[in-house]
Amino acid sequence: MESALATTTRLIEYPDDLSGCNSIDFGGRQLLYLCSLGLSGKSPFVVVLGFFSGQKEDFITKDLIEPVADGVRRSAQDAVAGSLSSEYSAAHIFFL
Repeated sequence: MESALATTTRLIEYPDDLSGCNSIDFGGRQLLYLCSLGLSGKSPFVVVLGFFSGQKEDFITKDLIEPVADGVRRSAQDAVAGSLSSEYSAAHIFFL
């Protein structure tokens, strides 16, 4: 008998234009993130969107993103921080 508490993957739908995102390979999957743009005098920041999970066709095509699980956020944060350019070396990293 399967567990009644089996979890399903929660996906976030984004319109089909992730061209402004950066990505790294993390655990064999594509981890997408965005960096803040030209905030002179402000602290830079990075928003980790999650793992690319494919596309869904509805009225428009939507990219499906799987959020990063709490248990791997620290290692994902370290991986993203290690891939950033020097201007983002002190950036705050946030997760959706």
